[in-house]
Amino acid sequence: MHINVLVRATSTSIENITESPWAGVDHGVYLLLKDGIIPKYTYGDFDSITEKERRFIDETLEINPVESEKDDTDLEIALLDLTERGYTSIDVYGATGGRLDHLLGNTQMLLHEKLTDVKIRIIDMQNVVELLNKGRHEVLKNRDMKYVSFLPMYDRTRLTLEQFKYPLEGTKLSLGSTLTISNEFTGEKGFVETSEPILMIQSID
Repeated sequence: MHINVLVRATSTSIENITESPWAGVDHGVYLLLKDGIIPKYTYGDFDSITEKERRFIDETLEINPVESEKDDTDLEIALLDLTERGYTSIDVYGATGGRLDHLLGNTQMLLHEKLTDVKIRIIDMQNVVELLNKGRHEVLKNRDMKYVSFLPMYDRTRLTLEQFKYPLEGTKLSLGSTLTISNEFTGEKGFVETSEPILMIQSID
């Protein structure tokens, strides 16, 4: 099952994404309602919305805010709950703008032991970020995105790339290396084999 999640304002147009249900996280709930989309699930402490926005939400649907002081972020709570509900594919919008700690935390969260078997993509107008687990993968080129980069999450990751402009064969990657930045597909798909989980980022220049 697939679901879309909106966290906060995003430059990506979401109005035409109607083939799957939506979940809203905090301010994302208000933004969905404002666009005429009723979220199937809502999450968050709603500390990032105004009183006027809160009244607008309350007039449309019932929400159950969590406590502001908590160990997990609102997005982590949402992803874990959606995973428990059986969703195996989740596209997250509005998770890359704003604070850098949130951006880095959201990408590292893809390594959460309860999320690694779920296909989660973090999407904005310029990038699509997803985690490739250990093993061999057939990956598809995203439309209009010229570049593809691979960022190791573990030191000494061995990476093989086939059907890319710059192929690799069991190349050992060190943390901090930029060797695998700005590669390109040679066709509509490629093959990636990695010895450890690795981030794949497709981007528009």
